[in-house]
Amino acid sequence: MSQTAVLAEETDGSRLARAGMVLALATTAAHAGNYVLNLVMARWLTPAEFSDATLMVTLMAVVTALAMGLQMVTARSVGNFEVAGMTSVADRLAGRLRRWAWSSGVALAAVLILTAPQLQLVFHTASAWPFVVLGLGMPYYLAQAVGRGALQGRLAFGRLAVTFLVEMLVRVGVSVTLLALGGGVPGVTAGLAVSYIATWLTVRSATATRSLAPKVRASDLTEIRAYAAAVGLLLSAQIIITNGDVLMAKHFLEPETAGAYSALSLMGRAAFFLSWSVATVVFPAAARRHAAGQNSDQLLRGGIYAVAGIGGLCAVATGLFGNVFMGIFLGSNYRNLGGLLTVYVISTTLFAVSNLVASHYLATGRTTESWALLSGAVVQTVLLLHWNHSMQELVRAQLVAMTVLVVLVAVCRTARKSSPEPMVERRTSR
Repeated sequence: MSQTAVLAEETDGSRLARAGMVLALATTAAHAGNYVLNLVMARWLTPAEFSDATLMVTLMAVVTALAMGLQMVTARSVGNFEVAGMTSVADRLAGRLRRWAWSSGVALAAVLILTAPQLQLVFHTASAWPFVVLGLGMPYYLAQAVGRGALQGRLAFGRLAVTFLVEMLVRVGVSVTLLALGGGVPGVTAGLAVSYIATWLTVRSATATRSLAPKVRASDLTEIRAYAAAVGLLLSAQIIITNGDVLMAKHFLEPETAGAYSALSLMGRAAFFLSWSVATVVFPAAARRHAAGQNSDQLLRGGIYAVAGIGGLCAVATGLFGNVFMGIFLGSNYRNLGGLLTVYVISTTLFAVSNLVASHYLATGRTTESWALLSGAVVQTVLLLHWNHSMQELVRAQLVAMTVLVVLVAVCRTARKSSPEPMVERRTSR
């Protein structure tokens, strides 16, 4: 690489670091707002009602697999086209993905609404209405994911950060207002649905379409569909790992205990969500460098250090003040969960590092680490099916499974470094 290219890469790295900091601050503020909402829920709702409310959040997170798939496919495709100087094609592609998102969202809404009574029986909730309300927000949720992907692919992290803040402010404002008015769990779910509508409006204004010509080539669409399948592999594993334990707790434990475990999981997953901004920056940057024929290993190393650092700080903080945090944020009913919280945070950090490595290589079109992530999800599920009689068993299953996962990913990465890299395929301008 020439000296000019090296300097350009260093400058780009500095800019990415600054943009990543802006996004990290915004997502931290957004998650802080969401924790305020959970604080209110934990104090204003009974443990059983809190369990129902967190179930709605968990189901929303399950749908996040589809939304994040759309976002990642859009981000990589838009970034690749723009690196090749094909901005108008990137716009056209985003439009096609947006129409697909609307269709999928309407279908998903119909499923949730029509099966609401059956879902109530499966998850032992007090009412079927929250499933209906959640379904109404699905089309907007998937549509905004495509817009966020376009912003991510263009490295427009400032505008992307604004969408997270809008989502949090609307969600907290609407949910707290409806809770104060006696809306209960349906009110919290309405806050979720309305926040996605507000996010969609914000994203739409930030991603105004420019030129729509020329059309996307059939060969490009075939490549994108193949890549979407690879993304689905990663996100299926991710969603099983991040939500499987909560669903198991809801099914196997008593409602009050399941509510306490939901609170523990909510706090423990903070390490993952706080580190998510790192993966959000690394993924499109790695994709663009790969499309340009450049190496992105330095990005990955920096990302691993950042994620491990965030997780390490969270683990130390919960080790010292875990009981205090649980008491302050979620109430006296959860004050004795600090020890379990520390173990949960360690497990979450192991997963966050593994997920970052897998998503980095997926940005360059490689799926070995994604298969390792899916293997970890299978291990976790098997352990949770055997260890589910108490919160302690569920947390132990998480720690064992995530330890196995990080070893699998490390083995995959070591094997990759010892083998030659394949030739990089570059796009040509039209």
